[in-house]
Amino acid sequence: MTKKPNIVFIGSGNLATQLSIALKAADFHILQVYSRTESSAKTLADKLQCDYTTHPNQLSPGADLYICALKDAVITEVLDQAFPIIQGKNLVHTAGSISMEILEKYTPNRGVLYPMQTFTKAKKVDFSKVPFLLEGANKQIIDLLEFTTRFLSKKVFFTSSEDRKKIHLAAVFACNFANHAYALGGELAKAAGVPFEVLLPLIEETAEKVHSIDPISAQSGPAVRDDKNVLSMHEEMLKENPTMLDVYKVMSKSIHELAIKSHNV
Repeated sequence: MTKKPNIVFIGSGNLATQLSIALKAADFHILQVYSRTESSAKTLADKLQCDYTTHPNQLSPGADLYICALKDAVITEVLDQAFPIIQGKNLVHTAGSISMEILEKYTPNRGVLYPMQTFTKAKKVDFSKVPFLLEGANKQIIDLLEFTTRFLSKKVFFTSSEDRKKIHLAAVFACNFANHAYALGGELAKAAGVPFEVLLPLIEETAEKVHSIDPISAQSGPAVRDDKNVLSMHEEMLKENPTMLDVYKVMSKSIHELAIKSHNV
């Protein structure tokens, strides 16, 4: 394959925005963007210098690849409306936890293009560092996905839907839960009269450390040692916030149990 495919993006959210802009920068032709809201569709289309629509049944029929980057709950709702146009076409979704077979009724040329990264519209992503987890139902879509993603990243992997779900769960722990811990830490810092920024050197050092040391070996703190004096003091400090106290207890228990299991104490 030598010709870059013409692409339609079904969706204009965080992932769709960053991925479509990266593909355009790699000289792919984005034909059209769909979004439920005109303002969102037009904003992204202006960046891509392409057409847009707010009606699934008005998708451009001339694309070589349709990338569905919608919220999991609305994928079939939107694609059902677009069925006359996407029927039999090269169609992929970008969801980490949804099976490829959700697209079976639309086309045999179905697949998954899942960039394992956290996205926001305002922050540019360096896709050369992003792992892509791909899946395809046949050689046609597999070749197309590999050809397309290789222009963005060398970290391209083919996985089954079941394995991708497991990796997505791992990502929830490593990203979403870790970020929530930052938010909780920020609340505690703010209550002590200091800004969230006071935690940044600690966060950065922890993230940097796991590039060369496995996370279990890198773990420190009172929970690893089962330092009951410190743990009890922290729990007393959190007694007015039952949810945060529950998180503290569960996380501390998990840290210590994993340390014992891994002989890290």
